[in-house]
Amino acid sequence: MLRLFLLFGGLLTLGLIVWHIGPGNIYDAAAQLGPVALLVMLIPSAIMYAIEAYGWKLTLGTSAKEIPFWRVLAIRTAGEAVNMTTPAGYVGGEPLKADLLRKHHVPMEEAFTSVIIAKTTMTIAEVLFILLGIALWVWLLGGSESSSQTLPTALLSVGLLALVTAGLVFVQRQGLFTWLLDFLRRIGLKIAYLEAREERLRSLDRAVWEFYRHKRPAFCASTGLFFLGWIAEALEVYVIIWYLGGPAMALSAISIGALSVFIKSSTFFIPGSLGAQDGGNLLLLNAFGYSDVTGITFALLRRFRELVWIGIGLLCLALFGGRQREFRKVAQTTQAMVPNTFSLPPLDSAEVACTPVLRKAHFWQRNARVSLNERQRNMLNRVLDGFKGNLTAGKWAVIAKCSIPTAQRDIKELIDQGLLVRNEGESENTSYSIAAQ
Repeated sequence: MLRLFLLFGGLLTLGLIVWHIGPGNIYDAAAQLGPVALLVMLIPSAIMYAIEAYGWKLTLGTSAKEIPFWRVLAIRTAGEAVNMTTPAGYVGGEPLKADLLRKHHVPMEEAFTSVIIAKTTMTIAEVLFILLGIALWVWLLGGSESSSQTLPTALLSVGLLALVTAGLVFVQRQGLFTWLLDFLRRIGLKIAYLEAREERLRSLDRAVWEFYRHKRPAFCASTGLFFLGWIAEALEVYVIIWYLGGPAMALSAISIGALSVFIKSSTFFIPGSLGAQDGGNLLLLNAFGYSDVTGITFALLRRFRELVWIGIGLLCLALFGGRQREFRKVAQTTQAMVPNTFSLPPLDSAEVACTPVLRKAHFWQRNARVSLNERQRNMLNRVLDGFKGNLTAGKWAVIAKCSIPTAQRDIKELIDQGLLVRNEGESENTSYSIAAQ
């Protein structure tokens, strides 16, 4: 009910703004733009999506090498389309991204870890971008009345956002899901779905902690790329203002772009930030000396860009869904046509063994849903590719750059899951090999 009320209020606000400025005036300003101009206006956002997709790819670990960049871009575009169309704090599409990664043979643990880390680095970059925008705003507008009235509120809001982000990083390092489970238990609330998956959640916490501990360069690089993505949004502001005939200045465009992001983030509870985002963009451009017509036309053109990318994202989502349905249809048809006595060859059969690539694909196809950490996945890939000599805990520790107890724990988990077996007839320097499946 509240969502409908906020949606209706946003539509009413936008309608009143358009009516006040005059639909004819807005039409005249927009009519000057042709199809070429509209396409050019989409280039900065395309750059932004590509940069941010690469920023996310850096958090994927070993799986990033196996997934083409265009697929990561398509998955992120689909997830962002859901984020923009659901009033869930712009996080509604994050589980979708992880689920789509899992369908491309990325382990659940690694998929969710990358989504959590990428959302964190994007938020940190967003806070830095907003702080840059506020600094430029104060410098460019000086001591104007509008600046002096709204600056304290803006700084307080950004300070709270930065504090929440820092707290989120701290909690992630301590164990986000473990903390959540403990908190719920303390207040006497037990959620069966979470309780049944406690061990997986704790494993996910360990994976996130391992990322923060061992992959700081990737964390910093991802943050830097997301910051460049936000700068690309400022490029979009510059291009739109230039096409609308207003004097376009780079520093003003950065400030407007950053403050526009701030307005959108602050009004996440309104579906699509409808009305609030548009009115905020109008006031922003007014503050920088642009007319009402330019301001509202600018806001509506940005809405046009959002609609285009929502459409592209939903198309990507439909293609992913259609592909999965096609796979299921083929599998069902094959199962119906082939007698039950026929099955895929076992992993250690001569035909599969003589083809390492097929053997590896066969193995991961059968174990796509098994939860593995990055070390385990790396080492299994090495063995499947043709490991020279016997695999021992000592070699595991050297190659994976971990302690021998950690290597032994990794191996034990794989044995318990039926992926590794201990070679018989060895008392010292116990070795292991891939289990027959």
